[in-house]
Amino acid sequence: EPWQPVDRPGQNNPEPGGPVVGGHDDDDNPTNDNGKGNGLFAGGEDNTFSHMGDLSDGGGLDPFEILAQRQEEGPPEIRTRLHSCQKLQVRALRNILTTFGVDIDATGNPDTAGELFKNGRDALGGANYDSRSGESITWTNSGATKLHDIFAQAASEIIARLPDAEHCTIDGEGVTMFDSDDRCNSDAITCLIGRPASEEHVAICTQLVQSASNTDKGKQIAVAAILSAAHSCE
Repeated sequence: EPWQPVDRPGQNNPEPGGPVVGGHDDDDNPTNDNGKGNGLFAGGEDNTFSHMGDLSDGGGLDPFEILAQRQEEGPPEIRTRLHSCQKLQVRALRNILTTFGVDIDATGNPDTAGELFKNGRDALGGANYDSRSGESITWTNSGATKLHDIFAQAASEIIARLPDAEHCTIDGEGVTMFDSDDRCNSDAITCLIGRPASEEHVAICTQLVQSASNTDKGKQIAVAAILSAAHSCE
């Protein structure tokens, strides 16, 4: 059916531009006032462009392929984090470590958390000023692995100094990471991840402690896992 203008009160609906002839139509010239409007903005059967339904790199994916991809990625709350998570900036990581009481300048054998942090700048995607390249904003496998290594090495310091961390105090009292039964403290987890800890957080943390070869290693693994997950969108 030919295009027909729709009459609405108080509105002028110009007819579409004329047919394309020689790569342009008569109405492409804004000075041409023939009452048919401008062909750049109004379309007819012979002067419109048919866009592809899918303009992605893959182009024209089958709906069932898209469904399979969505199911593999998980529910919406997981997919959105997967595609929108920005890498933790190097300066932000340094601030996190120092506010939890980690000594960035400490040295040792094996390397301390501070040494891993300083020597792992390239893996963490830090800026390289000599080559005039800025800091990366996306995670890499090596960067996420290095982040976990740093948190694993820093875990013992964090556990020991958490009660003195000013931002973790409740009514002026510091919180401890574990109770007398070596169960994870909900308030401590809340401080580590920056949002209210759920029962699942506490259960997973406690399970990591109890399933390790010894309690001390389990505590370090639990703290490192919590921090790594919280700061890498897991």
